[in-house]
Amino acid sequence: MTTPSYPVAMAVEDFVPTLLAFGGFWLLAGLRSLAGTALLWLGRVGAVLIGLGGVAKSVWKLLVAGWQIDLPWLEGLLFPLMSVGAVLLLTSLLRSYWVLLALALAAWQPFIVATAGVTLISVTGIVLAVRRKLWAAAALFTLGIAAVMALVPLRGHPKHETVTFQWIEQSTNTAAQLCFFVAAWLLARRFAHSSTGESA
Repeated sequence: MTTPSYPVAMAVEDFVPTLLAFGGFWLLAGLRSLAGTALLWLGRVGAVLIGLGGVAKSVWKLLVAGWQIDLPWLEGLLFPLMSVGAVLLLTSLLRSYWVLLALALAAWQPFIVATAGVTLISVTGIVLAVRRKLWAAAALFTLGIAAVMALVPLRGHPKHETVTFQWIEQSTNTAAQLCFFVAAWLLARRFAHSSTGESA
């Protein structure tokens, strides 16, 4: 990424999908509020770590675009924080401490664990939504995954570095995270209205 091809406005907008994603992860972490304090806080910490990773990357983009300040370590926080956060949140959602074993892989391959982890979080959201016949949430989780997958060919396009393509890519990511956030909100609302004896 070079400063001239990445406008400040685009760098500022990058915070939008970051915050939408964090909001969705935070809402999903709260689904286990009735399952025990340990699981709840594992999920909350996981959501915060994922959010911090995204914010670090967004701040890095803004510094580069606005002030030509390049801090590679700030950019490099994204996948390590996201991978650990995803493992913790999945542990909470799946109610299985065996998931924590993936932390060893996260230290070795943070990109793979982060990518697989956030995808599995959405898949778990789909499963929980379908079990409650919350079709709108299930559809939105699915759309979010599809939109994120659509980013792959965009990033590999020869014109990827142009401002137009970067806006398309960023708009797609924003749409994906909006779908994720709304789906998580719908699911959290259903959980809140469910009886305490209902099993996930």
